[in-house]
Amino acid sequence: MRTILRQIGLYITIMAMIVAISAAGSLAGEKEAIGSKIRVIVGTFQDKSAHRWYHGADPGTGMADMLISALVKSGKFKVFARAQLDEILAEKNLSLSDLANPGVEAANKLEIGDYLVSASITEFGYKEKKVGGSKFGLGKLGFTEYTGRVAVDLQLIHLGTSEIVFADNVNKSEKSKSLGIGTGDFSFGSHNTFDDHVVGKATRKTINAIADILSKNVSVQAWPGGYLIVSDDMLFFETGSEMGIKKGMKFDVKRVKKEIKNRDGKVIKVIYENVGVIEVTEAEEGLTTCRAVSGSGFLNDDLVRPQK
Repeated sequence: MRTILRQIGLYITIMAMIVAISAAGSLAGEKEAIGSKIRVIVGTFQDKSAHRWYHGADPGTGMADMLISALVKSGKFKVFARAQLDEILAEKNLSLSDLANPGVEAANKLEIGDYLVSASITEFGYKEKKVGGSKFGLGKLGFTEYTGRVAVDLQLIHLGTSEIVFADNVNKSEKSKSLGIGTGDFSFGSHNTFDDHVVGKATRKTINAIADILSKNVSVQAWPGGYLIVSDDMLFFETGSEMGIKKGMKFDVKRVKKEIKNRDGKVIKVIYENVGVIEVTEAEEGLTTCRAVSGSGFLNDDLVRPQK
């Protein structure tokens, strides 16, 4: 009996060590990206679906607003609210369609954002199917199964080059033994009734899938580093929370040791020396305060670089 208990105890210990090592490895691999959020413009979804059951407000506007909310909630994107975007476009004498036009000056478009999400709704509806029941209405009772389905053709367009950098068809379905609510009560304006309908649930799934796709295909614009500011033994650099910098993060401090130049005097290589490591004690917008973790002799304009 004691031998069995020892074996069980040894097994539990080994399993706990495996879990701890796996968790540590996972955390070590999850290094937070430092950089500015990607600025995304969400265009109104063009409705190309042939739905006859729905007579409410344009689903294209409703789905675009849902995607804006999902992208903002992810924390990975900077997205303009529709009214704010309209105001910015008006100031620059541009329309939403101009953003995808390669003939429009790239610099003018890049002042507004980095990417345009262009989408078309190709399916937006539900089907009914009788399931079970006997041929003559006797015996086992049947029921009606409803399948809501929403499909979107998605394009991600870079505003600087007008290049389509990603395209896909995103579609989701939802099955239920009831519609949830009557089609006359289905509306983008009511969160509760919208999510009760099989089409509302399929729409929500589709929007969440699009947000996930964009998160995986568009990364933050990496911050290359900055310059150290030394003041009365206090250390700072001019970038902060807007770049995702947080308390506890560590940065390498380097100094130019030598520049290698070609015969024309052009610098072709820079050799750096390590000065030390600093740790963030406070990160506010536009400014980060640090303390020295290792090294000494820090100087103004020493290079601050994210640790690899």
